[in-house]
Amino acid sequence: MGSIWFRVIFITLLVSNDAVWSDGCWDEDRLALLQLQPLLSLKGFNWTEEKGSDCCEWEWVECNITTRRLTQLSLGNGLLKYLEFLNASLFLPFEELKSLDLSGNGLVGCVENEGFGKLSKLRHLENLDLSYNRLNDSTLSSLTHLKWLLLVLRGNSKLILACLDSKCRA
Repeated sequence: MGSIWFRVIFITLLVSNDAVWSDGCWDEDRLALLQLQPLLSLKGFNWTEEKGSDCCEWEWVECNITTRRLTQLSLGNGLLKYLEFLNASLFLPFEELKSLDLSGNGLVGCVENEGFGKLSKLRHLENLDLSYNRLNDSTLSSLTHLKWLLLVLRGNSKLILACLDSKCRA
């Protein structure tokens, strides 16, 4: 009898706290990653064929071990080398994203009205690595919306390293 009450209480707590559990990553994160896949410079690469459907196990991806939400995405070192203009909206589904590495891709700027300012909607984003791209001053000025963020900008225009938060130390 005690076992049944324990189950009832446990399920009630889960439901009342909007708890979510999963055997893998969230569908929103997986679908957003699959939208990025055609932009990768690796011809014929397929995340699901390489590692299965749990995107937390995919290469270049790290997830929160508790929530299974994507927290880090490393698309640097030329993974997006055929993409000159970035659509920052592609990263908005990653609600718990803390770190985004887009370094070394030769990015020139962003798609009109889809610039880096869109990333301000990602309230957990702490690190954005844009080093070794071809971003100019006008593109970099759009980053002023990201006041809490540590930016790495080596090899771009005049800026070497910027930190847009008074708490950061360069």
